[in-house]
Amino acid sequence: MNISILEKRGINPKIVSSLQKEPELLDFSLRILEKADLNANSFKNFVRYTREIGLREGKPFDEIFESAGFFKILDDASMTDKTKGEELMNRLYNLRYPFWSRKQAAFTKLKNKFCAATGGEITFPDFAEGNSFKISFTIKNDDDIEKIEKTIAKSMPLLKESLKEIKENS
Repeated sequence: MNISILEKRGINPKIVSSLQKEPELLDFSLRILEKADLNANSFKNFVRYTREIGLREGKPFDEIFESAGFFKILDDASMTDKTKGEELMNRLYNLRYPFWSRKQAAFTKLKNKFCAATGGEITFPDFAEGNSFKISFTIKNDDDIEKIEKTIAKSMPLLKESLKEIKENS
């Protein structure tokens, strides 16, 4: 069993030991580490997320990896090893936390729309905890103060959409 790549990457011996009890996951882990750059913490999350998804969905690891497009990423010569590692972890995170991933995407979209429409900033709570958000503006002079009132009035539909999004499923 070739676990030297695990040792070279500084993977915790407890993780290595636990992987030896799961040959299928060990095999995929070694394949991924050969082609993608994951630091020790990312690899620990990779193993944890993969196990949790497998338990939740009752699917074998190869099916999880295939449906997530992992093999295509690993074989993509146009991507750097670092980019491959980041993309693998993003996809695995989205599979592991589908609700939170959708919320993050919705919040990002609303933040960008608000910034583009108003020049202000909207801040949602971490992990959508709570039922409120904050908006802020940079004020440099008296004219900015007057503009803010008009801007908020104009962006009322976006603010209501943001409030609805944060309260949804909270």
